[in-house]
Amino acid sequence: MKGFPALLGSLILAATSMAFAADPAFKDYPVTPVFTGTHHALVPQENSNPVMDSARSKALKGKVNFAGHYILHQLGCGGGAICAEVLDARTGEVVGGLPNAYDGSTFAMAYQPDSRLIFITGITLDGEEDAQGNSLESVNRDRYYEFVDNEFRLLSVTDAESSPL
Repeated sequence: MKGFPALLGSLILAATSMAFAADPAFKDYPVTPVFTGTHHALVPQENSNPVMDSARSKALKGKVNFAGHYILHQLGCGGGAICAEVLDARTGEVVGGLPNAYDGSTFAMAYQPDSRLIFITGITLDGEEDAQGNSLESVNRDRYYEFVDNEFRLLSVTDAESSPL
């Protein structure tokens, strides 16, 4: 009976790690090296405005925070909605944005400078589809995306019960 608590603890640890093993991990989507050179000035964008250009220029002065040489720049996009753009620190280009706008009261995201993985949780405001293209009702969800060739590719989406953030 002396070994029973240790055995039980090992079984609980194994079960817990298997339960969380299904979620993608930042380490599984590595990017090396992380760009540390001089950041390029913002390249002018069509249909932009001075406020957006100023915010983008300011963001480009910060550290690379996503996928090796990008800066993920979060901004309000009207009516309490949150959006984010992906700025390329090497070229100064706006190369993309999050797949949706999100309700600012439910939105959170996690990402790392040395990984192509991004975790986003919240309620979308633009409608949403699963990986097979089926429309989904608007509820709070957790999403994992891989950023490849300047696009977010959906890896998984699940209804959010409790966010890991």
